[in-house]
Amino acid sequence: MKALLALTVSTLFLAAPTWAHDLGPDIARFNAAAATKRLDSEQAVNAKLALERAVGEMEQADVRMLLRIRSLTNAGFKALGEQPAFLTSEVKRLEAALANPKTTDAAKIAAARDIVAQLATEMKVYTTLENMAVDQMKQAVQLIESAPAK
Repeated sequence: MKALLALTVSTLFLAAPTWAHDLGPDIARFNAAAATKRLDSEQAVNAKLALERAVGEMEQADVRMLLRIRSLTNAGFKALGEQPAFLTSEVKRLEAALANPKTTDAAKIAAARDIVAQLATEMKVYTTLENMAVDQMKQAVQLIESAPAK
């Protein structure tokens, strides 16, 4: 069981970059701008705060939301008699499984429908958190670019 959990979590972290916005170019732009600025200025300090907040929120959104999404998706697959998901297309696979369930148990199908509905909400929350982190990263870059030069 622990091996399966470890494999699932490892797969999740490998799949996360395919969903998440890559902050790497934004961080590189931030660092390039920061290299030419007075880092003790108010703008630079606020920019660093915004950068750290954006990165932290993105990491938190990735870990918390993807784990929650994976848990809901796998619960839906289990209810429908399917194997747990290991691919980034798991939500679509769950919807397809719901359209053609292997079980005829109405309670299990209803439970899977509820999970799909909850999953749709969780995906919206994840997307919103991701977009907020992207906006904060843009703000961090703008703030560091407005900081005084060395």
